[in-house]
Amino acid sequence: MDDEAYDLPEVKEIFDENRLPFGLKEKGNKIQCSIKLNNRIRGRGLADSRRDLNKIKNIFKVKDKEELIVESYGLNLTDHYWIHKEEDNLEWKYLNFFDNEFDKLKVGYTVNPVIDESVDKKSPNFCVDGSIEKRWIIKDDKRLLLKGSKYIRMQEPFNEAIVSEILDLCDIDHVNYTLKRTEEKNIPYSECCCMADRNIEYINAQCVMESEEYTRKDPYMHYLDICKKNGLVNIKEKIDRMIGIDFIIGNEDRHKGNFGILRNADTLEWLKTAPVFDNGNCLFFDRENDDDVNWGIDSLGKAFGDSNRLCLNSINYPEWYNNNLGVKLIDLIYNVLNNNERLKKTELKKLLLLQK
Repeated sequence: MDDEAYDLPEVKEIFDENRLPFGLKEKGNKIQCSIKLNNRIRGRGLADSRRDLNKIKNIFKVKDKEELIVESYGLNLTDHYWIHKEEDNLEWKYLNFFDNEFDKLKVGYTVNPVIDESVDKKSPNFCVDGSIEKRWIIKDDKRLLLKGSKYIRMQEPFNEAIVSEILDLCDIDHVNYTLKRTEEKNIPYSECCCMADRNIEYINAQCVMESEEYTRKDPYMHYLDICKKNGLVNIKEKIDRMIGIDFIIGNEDRHKGNFGILRNADTLEWLKTAPVFDNGNCLFFDRENDDDVNWGIDSLGKAFGDSNRLCLNSINYPEWYNNNLGVKLIDLIYNVLNNNERLKKTELKKLLLLQK
């Protein structure tokens, strides 16, 4: 079965243009609309950079990840969009993963972010992005996301827990991550609750920014203006706080896909800025050699520019930051990372010196 088997040949009728995937408009051209819609559907699948992608395809005996998207109706735990054949006569309320079961955690089950044979083929785990191995489960009726790591030091789950505590100290709205370990091999992973639900969905900044034509304004102002136009208050303060934290922790993965807004999926009302989430790629997480942790105080940042330092040019001085907080952060980072047996003590000491 080739890729073309999953393409929508054309968009025949649009019943409500406002309910197309956010930022996608027909504009009188159904051919372009169908092309963009196909791209959106394909983009809902597993990332090509996931190292367990071939394993997943082998487990479920599929040639393409698109087949898994179709099998699970394109449903995820981020928004309320989905797909199905017209003749199937299905209803979202009986299939969505906010209300209906999937991969429920059983007593004695060994938790692991890796998708394996215990995962239902109709699952949100086939419409989740990112290169790190991850997995949604249900535990005590809560939808929980488990995230592993990509590098030898397995530092990302520790970082998620550290940044959650930092955001608590700074009183910044965020998704809370806790550090966990697998039962059998003591492998670290992070765990967090879902920020969307049956009424509320997440729209990422990329879709927000593409929803209106760019003027000569820089991306930062373009984003703020769209949010203000849609009724979000204190948007600059909230985005500035995220930018400030990203600089402090050296977050190298704040791209336009992992920050955005929350809206009511029924009324389409914009509710608020999404809580800060996905912070594991920070604190020199991928430097596996002492000598690599050595290059100045800037870090890659893809939110509104090429680096986190450049993003600082747009924000006001963060009044919530002070020297006393800085000392607390150093202690916090040490206490958590000191439990990572894969991180050498010399690396930890050097990392702490660079954070001062």
